Amino acid sequence: MSIGEILKVGAIDTVLGMGTVFCILIFIAFCIWLMGKLCAPKAAATAAAAAAPQPEAAPEDAFDGFTPETVAVITAAIHQMIADEQGEAATEGYIVRNVRRAQWKRI
Repeated sequence: MSIGEILKVGAIDTVLGMGTVFCILIFIAFCIWLMGKLCAPKAAATAAAAAAPQPEAAPEDAFDGFTPETVAVITAAIHQMIADEQGEAATEGYIVRNVRRAQWKRI
């Protein structure tokens, strides 16, 4: 075999190999596109979800179901209990006497 024939066979092999891979990639892309169309949510389900009533907004003074006053009282009670267990209440002089509403700024 001459060098020309070897290069010709090599070029044919290269074109066939690259063409085969390219065709397979196109086929895979088509399968992915088809799966996206078949598995996509239906328009009726999307329209029904859009028409569903929206849940009411939480009141501004609610914080995960608790008012800010409740959160403040629970936090103070936990702090006092920890201090009492460690014997630090007498040294700190920390006693909860008044709980008042804090001014919360919503961002």
